[in-house]
Amino acid sequence: MIYKKYRRFLIFIFSGLLGLLSSLTIPAWSHSPSLQVISRPNCSPESSCSQQNADSRALELARDGERRYNAGDLEAAVQLWQKAAETYEKIGDREGMTKSLINQSQALQDLGLYPKACKALLQVFAIPNPNCSVSQIEQLQKNLAQQQDSLTPTQAIGLQSLGDVLRRQGLLQKSQEILQLSLASLSESPAKSAVLLSLANTERTLGNQIRDRWDYDVVTEIIDRKSVADALAPYQKAFNYYQQAVNIASAPPIPKIQAQLNHFQLLLELQKWWSEQTNRRIASWTRFTESKLIQRAQDFNAQLQLQLSQNAQALQSQIPPQLANLTPSRPGIYAQINFAESLLQSAQTPEVENLLKNTLQQAQNLQDKRAETYALGYLGKFYYKQGELTQATKLTRQALMLAQEQNINGDAREITYLWQSQLGSLLRKQRDPKGAIAAYTAAFNTLQSLRSDLNANNQDVQFDFIQEVKPVYTELVDLLLQSNLSNEELNYLIVPNPNINRQKVETKKTLDSLELARRVIESLQLAELDNFFQDPCSEATDIAVQIDNIDPTAAVVYPIVLPNRIEVILSLAGQPLQAVKIPITEPEVNETLDKLYDYLDNSSINNSARNIFSTSNPNPRELKENIETLLPIFAEVYNWLIKPFENQLNNNQIKNLVFVLNGRLQRVPIAALYDGQKYLIEKYSVALVPSLQLISPQKLQRQQLRVLAAGVSEQLKVQGEFFAALVNVPKELEQIKQTFPGSQKLLNQEFTAKTIQKNLQQNFPVVHLATHGLFSSNPQRNFIITGDGQSISIDELSKLLKETGTTVELLVLSACETATGDERAVLGLAGMAVRSGARSTLATLWPVGDTSTALFMGQFYQNLKQPGTKQIEAFRKAQLSLLESLKSNPPFPELKNLPPHPYYWAPYVLVGNWQ
Repeated sequence: MIYKKYRRFLIFIFSGLLGLLSSLTIPAWSHSPSLQVISRPNCSPESSCSQQNADSRALELARDGERRYNAGDLEAAVQLWQKAAETYEKIGDREGMTKSLINQSQALQDLGLYPKACKALLQVFAIPNPNCSVSQIEQLQKNLAQQQDSLTPTQAIGLQSLGDVLRRQGLLQKSQEILQLSLASLSESPAKSAVLLSLANTERTLGNQIRDRWDYDVVTEIIDRKSVADALAPYQKAFNYYQQAVNIASAPPIPKIQAQLNHFQLLLELQKWWSEQTNRRIASWTRFTESKLIQRAQDFNAQLQLQLSQNAQALQSQIPPQLANLTPSRPGIYAQINFAESLLQSAQTPEVENLLKNTLQQAQNLQDKRAETYALGYLGKFYYKQGELTQATKLTRQALMLAQEQNINGDAREITYLWQSQLGSLLRKQRDPKGAIAAYTAAFNTLQSLRSDLNANNQDVQFDFIQEVKPVYTELVDLLLQSNLSNEELNYLIVPNPNINRQKVETKKTLDSLELARRVIESLQLAELDNFFQDPCSEATDIAVQIDNIDPTAAVVYPIVLPNRIEVILSLAGQPLQAVKIPITEPEVNETLDKLYDYLDNSSINNSARNIFSTSNPNPRELKENIETLLPIFAEVYNWLIKPFENQLNNNQIKNLVFVLNGRLQRVPIAALYDGQKYLIEKYSVALVPSLQLISPQKLQRQQLRVLAAGVSEQLKVQGEFFAALVNVPKELEQIKQTFPGSQKLLNQEFTAKTIQKNLQQNFPVVHLATHGLFSSNPQRNFIITGDGQSISIDELSKLLKETGTTVELLVLSACETATGDERAVLGLAGMAVRSGARSTLATLWPVGDTSTALFMGQFYQNLKQPGTKQIEAFRKAQLSLLESLKSNPPFPELKNLPPHPYYWAPYVLVGNWQ
């Protein structure tokens, strides 16, 4: 059973065989450490028969645990090893207890129960009341550092297992440190290979984290410099540790082959990732005929692919003989499936069928049901790739039935959803949309229950979410929007959350295909936010939050980009949902949005608006050409999202448009969508929300509204980087103070983390921070600058806001920006208000001029002061004031007959509660 007290964030640990098996590390002796305990055959004066009987009983329990583990009955193995540990403890056999607890932890890890696995391992080191908090891990490190030379080999293996658990819980630095302790205490032991493998897996995860948090500019610079070394730098330690694990001659075969397999898989992943990134830059530079940049990118990709390919081919030739020599066992089966999956991903299929058939036979011989369901499922995947759909469907159904049987006595949802999803894909391919919807809905229900119960289990596959989990939601939505299922059929598909009282579930609207699709998209938004933050932003709910409950003058727009079209769902108060299909393919959508980004904010493009405006004397002709290129693109996006609903919006007197965005659409300044005559902001107020389910309908209370306004106007050097003076910040803060006399102003040296923390205790509903800052996917580049030359991470700021115990209605990040090209940064911005406890956030998508920001903010607060004015209205009026000012006084005569350039006024976004 999985307990809710372990909730922390959305996690899907099982993106294909325990994270594609890349982190499955079973110590060579971990299946039978208890066999090292010697039982006493006869009574002696020194020992009683009762003690010998207890000793024999403990050994018997440990061996039974081993047998059940090898048969795939993990839950039974956990119970048996727990009893063995308790029995060893009673007779004072510390070594036997330690080995049993380590074995129990391994089984718990295989079940995905990492918090429980961690507690079992802390018992090994006599940590009282283990709860696996960071402070307990740090205390363990401190204790071990003082006795490092006296650690036993068994304790070293326990540390290795703890390092694996910490990696899967996202504590990568702690995992690295614990594994280094294990490695240092093992000397030349054969077990060292397994520890090196674990270290390599942690370094690989760290490498993924670094790489996936690079913003667009960092990746572009690596490509432009043709730096293969920098491209691979995040993984260099992982490469080295994998190789060292293989080179230990005395090591058992399993960790050595696992090191080779994981190394091989990593090389294939890097080939694919860098190819995609390079091709994306080449497409951008082709638009601008940047022939030199294109050639450099092609040279870089050729060099990198050659190096990775040569290394992968060398490993691929070494692996099959090693696999052939393995004794049939659970880790041996998983190793073969790992290799087969890697070959499938790289479209190398000749040997995959026999490999998977062999694993299936071995699993059946060992009566290991979990291994058998994986073998069946991946064999089904192989036949799917080969186009043999009937055979693929048969095997997938068998795998699914076997996984569901495992759910009866244990928990195999992590396996179940894989085969439910694969079955849905197969049935769709065979033109059985009803069957496909049923299968995908089952996968959706399984994932929703995993979201409820497994929020703290495996953060090392954070970005696998996009490849493995997101398609379940999008495929289901795609099918639903084309389905002709009756409402009754649809109502039977969704399984309610067991933690929600069914009587409380809203029944106002019939669950038709559109409503169900909307709910799935809402759930996807929540899932993606939780995955991004590694922290749950909200509780899962069956209650469908409607715009009727929040703002009857608003319409919610849900754009959904699907492979062959865009579907846009419109939600109006008191009316059934509406949807339109825009016949444009996903590649065409991405091409349009990439083009928009290139001309607007891509710093690697000379003629982007960002680069034109960043010069001291912008060229009027370049500006004119730039906006003449941008306007048709903004018009095209307008035609996708707004034009089909113009009549409905007018007829229903809609004032506010609220957008639930995903993917590349998240970096589009929606206010600048253009109908050929006007920008969208000239017709409607605009807000962004991550999900309606996260919106509280309360309006901002205007009585005695007070603002905690802090800012930095001086030039500062922080961590070797200079931040320019923001000379208009004093004026900006003073305007706030004058508008709301009860406000508190903190300027320059008065603005520190401590003063912010102290003043937040005074219950300010609005917090305004006018300082340099950046919001990105990378926590290390995710900060605001304080007046004492320090930086506060956005995570630290969120904690400060939450610790006050009072609700911050509005958080304003003035002069901060989101990282260029970083779509996940915008996703993070969308969820920041929720995570920190603030109801809404006002920020910018790109750097804005100091003077413009002061004008905008001054106008915003003046508007906010007016009785009955919603945040969204105050926000719109402030944007319009900039817009009208630019119309009246264009910066250059050449621009007087064109609409004001969006770069001046459109980066401001209001995210969250717009009331």
